[in-house]
Amino acid sequence: MNMKHRILAWTNIAALLLLLLVGCKQAPQLPANKLPPDDENAKLITLDKAIVSTEDSQMLQYIHQHKLNMQKDPLGFWITILQKGKGAFPKNNNVVTYQYSISLLDGTRCSSNYNTIKTSTLQIGHAKTIRGIELGLMKLQQGGQALILLPSVLGYSVSGDRHAIPPYSPLVVCLKLISIKT
Repeated sequence: MNMKHRILAWTNIAALLLLLLVGCKQAPQLPANKLPPDDENAKLITLDKAIVSTEDSQMLQYIHQHKLNMQKDPLGFWITILQKGKGAFPKNNNVVTYQYSISLLDGTRCSSNYNTIKTSTLQIGHAKTIRGIELGLMKLQQGGQALILLPSVLGYSVSGDRHAIPPYSPLVVCLKLISIKT
């Protein structure tokens, strides 16, 4: 095969490859910031809204039943200050010493060291306890006490504590802030 035929053969191969590459267009892709339609996701959102609504009703019923004067925090929990403390409020990374009592709305005591010699310690913002307790402690000054009602999303959520607290249980929490270390 002479040089002319070789060049012609390679030119034909190159043209064929180019035609194949141009003809193989990819299907358009969804932008990375857009989720594909998901019927299951919509059902979960509807379920979450129903759970929140049910828990709000249960907590409001508890408040009325016990004639409590509570304020709803923008984060979704209810709080009343039982005893005002003194000084600064705890912030992220502060180490707090506190006592607590956790009960179900029906009065079942689940866990407590409230009014005992035992205390609990945690560093705010480091997720060592349920989020609602941290949020409640951040509303207290040293020596302060509060009663808070937590929706399950700020408590033990969908799993419960696998002992005394069932899944999706709003909680009644008494808190006493003993000390704050910065």
